Amino acid sequence: MPFTVHTTRISAPADTVHALVADVTVWPLMFEPNIHTEYVAGGTRSEGRERIRIWAFTGREIRSWTSERVLDPHARTVTFRQEHPAPPLTSMSGRWLVKDIGDGQTLLELHHEFETASDEHFVLHALHQNSPAELAGVRIAAERPRTPYTFEDSLRIVAPPAAVYDFLREADRWPERLPHVAALDLTEDTPGIQRLRMDTRGPDGTVHHSESVRVCRPETGSIVYKHTRTPTVLIAHTGAWHLRELDDGSTLATSRHHVLLADHKARETVRETLGRTARATLRRAKEHAENGTR
Repeated sequence: MPFTVHTTRISAPADTVHALVADVTVWPLMFEPNIHTEYVAGGTRSEGRERIRIWAFTGREIRSWTSERVLDPHARTVTFRQEHPAPPLTSMSGRWLVKDIGDGQTLLELHHEFETASDEHFVLHALHQNSPAELAGVRIAAERPRTPYTFEDSLRIVAPPAAVYDFLREADRWPERLPHVAALDLTEDTPGIQRLRMDTRGPDGTVHHSESVRVCRPETGSIVYKHTRTPTVLIAHTGAWHLRELDDGSTLATSRHHVLLADHKARETVRETLGRTARATLRRAKEHAENGTR
């Protein structure tokens, strides 16, 4: 069975490193290839066992899979196994191993074992690309810890969630619907996974370019995304649109942002800039959904 082992040395306590590996909610901000990771709803989370779903770059492609993990904080290991590996994989498993090597230093190992029906080279290439990036993400997060800054804006919309969702999903129509969107190029090679290249016009007329990947999940009333190209003020930026149906049939629409700031002094500026565009989008979504306009 083919296998790979990737390692990195980290100037941080082993328990700190293990905690970062264990907490998948921070992975999209920490791991460059990772777009979104979540705990599987209703999945078992007891005795150190859990199920997670991951969306990530595999080479130039974006793939999703569900893994079962076993966490052992005493041995400082996390083992994992993909439940239904995507072709060309027929099996994929591995483990994170955190070793205390003294003097405040930690050795982090990432092991993979896999089998394929074909194209073993593709899998090896992806592992040799993603694994070092993930190890580097843990190292940076452990050695230079930053607390994610999270904020949100919400708006009640007198329309069902489906009508609001359509507006948010149809981002290719935003240039005609949203005054602050100067241009937008959307590709959706895989249903539900969108790649956006967008030019946004600021209040002073300046245009800012951004690139992102979105995962559209109408069954959960959500669209999650990650910016793959960010301004220098941000180290990483992820976010989500969440829709919740209220008792009266209306919708509570929420825009949520998670950012790592390169400079904490930019906190208020980032909050105002991102919040302003989110609120403008929510207002237009409300107008379209309530009036039934297209």
